[in-house]
Amino acid sequence: MGYPIRQWVGDFVGQRPLLAASVLLILAYVTFTLTSILIRIAAAEVPIVVVIYIRQLISLLILSPFFFHQRKAIRESSHFRLHSLRGLTAIGGMYCGLTSVTYAPLADVTAIQMSEVLFTTLLAAVFFQETVDRHRWIAVLIGFAGVLIMLRPFSDGFNAFMLIALAGAVFNALSVLVLRVGSDHDSAVVVLFYQGIVVVVMMTLPALMVWQTISATGLVVVVMMSLLLAGGQWLFTLAVRIGQASALAPLNYIRLVMMALVGWLLYGEQPGTFTLIGGLLIVGSVTYTLQRNAKATLRPDAAK
Repeated sequence: MGYPIRQWVGDFVGQRPLLAASVLLILAYVTFTLTSILIRIAAAEVPIVVVIYIRQLISLLILSPFFFHQRKAIRESSHFRLHSLRGLTAIGGMYCGLTSVTYAPLADVTAIQMSEVLFTTLLAAVFFQETVDRHRWIAVLIGFAGVLIMLRPFSDGFNAFMLIALAGAVFNALSVLVLRVGSDHDSAVVVLFYQGIVVVVMMTLPALMVWQTISATGLVVVVMMSLLLAGGQWLFTLAVRIGQASALAPLNYIRLVMMALVGWLLYGEQPGTFTLIGGLLIVGSVTYTLQRNAKATLRPDAAK
């Protein structure tokens, strides 16, 4: 009576995991690109802090079945400092990310956001004394050179919103490190529950202070954006679980191209020379860093 779809998908993933992961990752990038468009539409009517507040409420609602399933682990968790810190870094990352996507060229913001991997490497070495070989240090320095080229801090082309995008990358890197510490104590579902609660509690007052009547259209846009973002994060997580992050890293180029095309076709944003040079340096250094990290994880003595 036909070949079950679930079995076909399972066989496909089992036989070609890297191809399956690549498809999932590209789909994730498509949803992230669509989300960026919706963010700009929503920001014309809804303040960013309200967008973050509604988005987090929707995320909690979507994940509520998983929270209920692990309610015992949630009740027994005692690492509230880590959860609070994770929530604060999530707020910083979301606010900076949404603001920069709204007011800065999409291609520029995307390239800057990719430097998160470089900040994670740097902060892990400083705060966790993780060993970083000279090859990865060189990659980090090249990546930061790309960031400086794109920011142009001492020229007339400086864009303050690009600095906000860079701050978002730092917040996201801190969030990854806090999550790494917290994963030794709590499951991902527990972490997501407390992160969501912290974000909602911390953003309630700011959201109420700037709250304004939201039209039906604006509310639909925010809800669609939240759902797409949740779906994109799920696709991204699934892709990384199936395939190696280092092997998938070159697909970052596709994400950058997607955002550049949307910026050009919809908003008339034409990437300049500094964007192209800086973006290539950042993406190249991130790709190399991920590959070195993977080798170090598989064979600790390989990265020398």
